[in-house]
Amino acid sequence: MAMMKLTVTIAFLALASACSGDKTEAADGPAAESQVDTRVQDSVESSDAAESLPSLDEILPEQFAILTEPWLGDLDGMIERHAVRVLVVSGGPQFFYFQGKPRGLMLELLIGYQKHLNNKLGRGLHAVEIIPMPVSRDRLLPALLAGQADLIAADLTNTEIRSAMVDFSRPFIDDVDEVLVFGPASPEGVESVDDLAGKSVYVRASSSYFEHIAALNAEFAERGLAPIRVELANELLRTQDILEMVNAGLVSATVVDGYKANYWAKLFPDIEVRNDLVVNSGGDIAWVFRKDSPLLAESVNEFVRLNRQGTLLGNILIERYLENITWVRNATSEASLARLRPTLELFRAGGEAANLDPLMLVAQAYQESELDHSKKSPAGAVGIMQVKPSTAADKNVGIDDISSPAENIRAGALYMRFLMDRYFAGEDMDGMQQWMFALAAYNAGPAKIQRLRRQAEAEGHDPNLWMENVELVVARKVGRETVNYVRNVFKYYVAYRMAWEAMESRNSIGEVKSLDLTKPVEAN
Repeated sequence: MAMMKLTVTIAFLALASACSGDKTEAADGPAAESQVDTRVQDSVESSDAAESLPSLDEILPEQFAILTEPWLGDLDGMIERHAVRVLVVSGGPQFFYFQGKPRGLMLELLIGYQKHLNNKLGRGLHAVEIIPMPVSRDRLLPALLAGQADLIAADLTNTEIRSAMVDFSRPFIDDVDEVLVFGPASPEGVESVDDLAGKSVYVRASSSYFEHIAALNAEFAERGLAPIRVELANELLRTQDILEMVNAGLVSATVVDGYKANYWAKLFPDIEVRNDLVVNSGGDIAWVFRKDSPLLAESVNEFVRLNRQGTLLGNILIERYLENITWVRNATSEASLARLRPTLELFRAGGEAANLDPLMLVAQAYQESELDHSKKSPAGAVGIMQVKPSTAADKNVGIDDISSPAENIRAGALYMRFLMDRYFAGEDMDGMQQWMFALAAYNAGPAKIQRLRRQAEAEGHDPNLWMENVELVVARKVGRETVNYVRNVFKYYVAYRMAWEAMESRNSIGEVKSLDLTKPVEAN
């Protein structure tokens, strides 16, 4: 079925986590401008790139169905449909919204490609639209292969496994090393890659790093060395999230593309980028399309040839997109643990009363008050859990006095349970999703979150998944505060869980029921 012309461009948001509010947008630096090829300057209007992309809210509901309808074809069909659907990675400097406008390195590249394509076609009024569609990394290849998109514009490394499924363009960056990154908890005596034998490295299973560590372990086995111990990161954690955890000493080491590691090292003062410890070398970073797409391949490759510049993914990324990024506070620092120890039993009791993992409550309390019961908000929220007295006194919670830490924690826990049971328990979602939606409702209000779930479903997202789905609409319609709130609490929860399982403080604070983050949280 022929697609009606799409005159608007889809763009969503999942920002890098930030614990504070909006910051002033950084000006485009002269260093960035001076090192960009003039052809890129001609094709990329970075000063106000968003003006080329009309608002998502202008798209009619029927257009969403057409957009997400599976379709397999080459560039000639896309030209006929007047649209190229492009998957991008949401969050961080690549793609985000700032003050309601889409921004990011990949956005600028795609605007440049749209101009390049239409100039080649001689199109003006009947231009082909580039449609950015942000998704999580683990959905990139499946969505492309299923025909739900036509192109992937992300910093994917060309690997043997991936290239068996899809084709890669010319590289935007070549000869990329994947390097070790250590933090305060790094192992001692690692002077060569061989010294990694028996050591732990924290990576996502969907990453090229995992694939290359597996290949290195096969080589180690042939040489009689112990394998590198791979700790699997939760797939909801992004590269910057993992580096935040390394920076905070929550995990000892990870593997990252060298150019990314050196970029993030400017933000995370306690990470050590070991450019001398290379897990894989000579990697190509490129765009991706389905096999048997020769017309699209020719078009994209010509654009890459004209615009590939190391500074585009280097200096531009650093100078132009070094904004709205903060790093995770070390929730498991000695000072934080000292604040937690006296109240741990209270969190246990609150968790038991509400049938919640107590570390979920600890993580939420750290985000709310940094475990400081004396804190009060301008809106009237008080205590460790920052609960309003009126909320606690409501019949659904039933606590009249929240002045003590015990009752404040119990009120926060019972309110979370009320939100989960009233608004999300009857839905087709597991316990972890219920918890994340309840966190969003705790921060922004349940009615607003329910309304935005319906809007997310109308836009083709899964209304029962928070991250990379409903959060994208919330970020656009409400702002980044609620999205960052949920992501921060989730990261603190991962941090506390890992700390309780690995740190020496286990004996002094006692055992906490273990929770496998790869499985749903049961919230009966």
